[in-house]
Amino acid sequence: MTSTSSQQTYTDLLIQYQPKPIKTELEYNRALKVVEGMMSGELTEAETTLFELLVLLIENYEEHHYSLEKSKPAATLQSLIHEFDVEPTSLVGVFGSVETVTEVVNGQRQVSRSQAESLAQFFNDHYSGLSLTAVDFEH
Repeated sequence: MTSTSSQQTYTDLLIQYQPKPIKTELEYNRALKVVEGMMSGELTEAETTLFELLVLLIENYEEHHYSLEKSKPAATLQSLIHEFDVEPTSLVGVFGSVETVTEVVNGQRQVSRSQAESLAQFFNDHYSGLSLTAVDFEH
């Protein structure tokens, strides 16, 4: 949206842009284009209000169409093992046996609360910069 020399009221902007719930990809892209245009300049109070409304509509559409599911515990563990090149034998202290480690990594066995806490502690202690919690490994 280009800034106008004469300040429009919020009502004028609503009439001009007619914001409404976004239902299609085309409407989503149009709203994004308007918001991106608004980001390039200084906004009046009315434009800021419209901007905030459009952002809420965009976020609502994205939440319903592009939402990310929470990672499954097995996928989280697989990713960490791969990323940090962890040998399954390193996790025997958490799970009791290599077989159990393999079953958990393959998603064949769930992680208990105490195992989840131990996994978080294991990775946080051995790899700086991580701040995992038991929740990261629980269903």
